[in-house]
Amino acid sequence: MARDIATIKQEMTDAFMGESAVRERYGLTATDTFEGKFSKVSIEGLLFYVVAFGIWVMEKLFDSHKAEVDAALADLTPHTPRWYRNRVLECGVAGVRYCSVDDRGARLKIKVATGDPGKREPLTTEEQAALERWMADEKDAGLKIDIVNLAGDDMAVALTVWYSPLELTPSDKPVETALKEYVSNLDFDGLLSRNGLVDALREVGGVEMVRIDSLKTRYSDNLWRDFGEQEQAESGYWNVADKDIAVVYKRYERGLLT
Repeated sequence: MARDIATIKQEMTDAFMGESAVRERYGLTATDTFEGKFSKVSIEGLLFYVVAFGIWVMEKLFDSHKAEVDAALADLTPHTPRWYRNRVLECGVAGVRYCSVDDRGARLKIKVATGDPGKREPLTTEEQAALERWMADEKDAGLKIDIVNLAGDDMAVALTVWYSPLELTPSDKPVETALKEYVSNLDFDGLLSRNGLVDALREVGGVEMVRIDSLKTRYSDNLWRDFGEQEQAESGYWNVADKDIAVVYKRYERGLLT
């Protein structure tokens, strides 16, 4: 991991100050420090900073290169969850654009979807059949694969939002719009948390406070249930219909919430 610039510079200046020839040339004592004798804008200070910056850039590049190599090796290692995910995404006949793989020992749970970001949708029956045939040839013998190809999980939200009337107009429904954008653009099969949702909505201009009064979810034709602190969608993604969003807007007054 790349060291920060200050650390690199400190190591160099410590070595510099420890040289007897340097102490003799500059008239330094053994207890003098670089910072105590040279300002940041001195020739010596600037030279050490420039060199430290160059070393820091190189170390960052080495870190990036290592990460790229590690990622490439992970992609090439066969029969890992990441390898299976890449194989699913390479199945062109199925049109899979989103995929996650959960290793459950002798079984793999593979969630898939197609569509554009914010408008994800399940594969067609024909596409799922093509994917199943593809994976039957690609998987290890004896490995069971469960393909999850569902319409997005439903979500129902009731919120109370305190806002500044100088910055926000409730009739424009900015919170409803921000909520749908945030939820529908989460990473596929990523975690959604209550805190993350509140934080995202507080980024809306004019929103002072947000309270979640109700948050429920369901998938397929199952019953609605309360959303926990954080969850993953059974399908890998959520759809939030306008009819399932209820927002009560209240003018914000400092120190007074009703």
